[in-house]
Amino acid sequence: MSDARLALAPFRHLRPAVAAAACYLLAALAWVAFGPALPGGRWLAVHLFTVGVLTNLVVALTHHFAQTLLHAGTLDARLGRFALLNSGAVALLIGRVAGWTWLVALGGTALIAAVTWLYLDLRRQRTAALAGRFTFVVRAYERACSAFFHGALLGILMGVGVLAGDWYGAARLAHLHVNILGWGGLTLLSTVVFFGPTMMRTRLEPGADTSAPGALRSGATGLSIGAVALLLTGWTGGPEAVFRWLAVGGLAVYATAAVRVCVPVLRAGARAVPAAHTWLIQGACAWFIFAVWADVIAIALDRLWLLDALGVALLAGVLGQAILAALNYLSPLVLVAGAKARAAARDVLDGAGRSRAVGLNLGVACLVAAIPGGRVADRLGDTLLTVGWVLLAAAVVVQLLLMAWVPLRHPQMAPDRGRCPNRRQDDRQDEVAPRSDR
Repeated sequence: MSDARLALAPFRHLRPAVAAAACYLLAALAWVAFGPALPGGRWLAVHLFTVGVLTNLVVALTHHFAQTLLHAGTLDARLGRFALLNSGAVALLIGRVAGWTWLVALGGTALIAAVTWLYLDLRRQRTAALAGRFTFVVRAYERACSAFFHGALLGILMGVGVLAGDWYGAARLAHLHVNILGWGGLTLLSTVVFFGPTMMRTRLEPGADTSAPGALRSGATGLSIGAVALLLTGWTGGPEAVFRWLAVGGLAVYATAAVRVCVPVLRAGARAVPAAHTWLIQGACAWFIFAVWADVIAIALDRLWLLDALGVALLAGVLGQAILAALNYLSPLVLVAGAKARAAARDVLDGAGRSRAVGLNLGVACLVAAIPGGRVADRLGDTLLTVGWVLLAAAVVVQLLLMAWVPLRHPQMAPDRGRCPNRRQDDRQDEVAPRSDR
């Protein structure tokens, strides 16, 4: 086996998705900062994150982890799917801002096609592989894809005007829950079971991998029930209270599943190696538990105005923070060649890690408090919003700057000369497998 081959970055096939996600993330920050002066406003800022950042990384990483956990062969980037996904995302965003419903429908359809492609890949790999300890993770990824189908379809129907009036408000509630808690949340919960301890360089909590399959199944079922019930609250003259309480029950099942998955990760983090991604993933798990139970309470009390604050908690505190944790851990593997260079890159990326994590979580707390705070005192709400966005933007910008600096300081050491058949599962196995498996 050549030294040149050993020098290659093991996750290099994820570069297109990481680069695209970074561009969408910068655009989302620009729309947050200058939203009132830019077309699309808050809607575009949110969807630059969910459609651009989240979907690119979910599609790339779930495919990667499925191949790794199922030992499904050579890792690849599926560039055709990447192109289809991003052409659909751009079409959807432009169509919505320009008011071209035909382009909204076309873009949404392309997004659904790209995720359907992922779903078929995942299912094919899972059914062809021998049953393994973490096969349930891939099954959960398939459930997350199903959540995306339904959420995207609701989004298209709202975007082209098919769902209007009371149905629009109800569909928006269902759309938000299915996309954030389903597409994003189920993917995160299933991944953090094995990848959370791996990132934190510690062992799985005893029993975490045996309780997770049942938790993920029940959570997905509860979310499906909750989303359908939320949609049915748009039925004029229907039993709205019955549907609302049915939604509360389904979402409570999902919230219970989130606790069952996240608490073992938090316990594992208590003994983990200190690093920026360790604190970030712990913060994401803590916000997840808070946000899903607060969501249940808000729906039960019919305090829907609180959902804007909880949406920020889920998008920034949970999904955004988990993405930053993953990027901080994976960047050396994606961008840097050579074990020594990757170790040096980790030192750079962990610089002021605790302060960055504290600043980000303080920023999220300010944003979450700003909405109810603003209802009491506008000045307090405005101050909290300003402080929150500055802290959150600073954490994101610093992360992106560090990621940009790493490949400049540690360039590729050798060209790719083809796959070596005698190689020991390449570096990806060492960086993905739970430590209890080694």
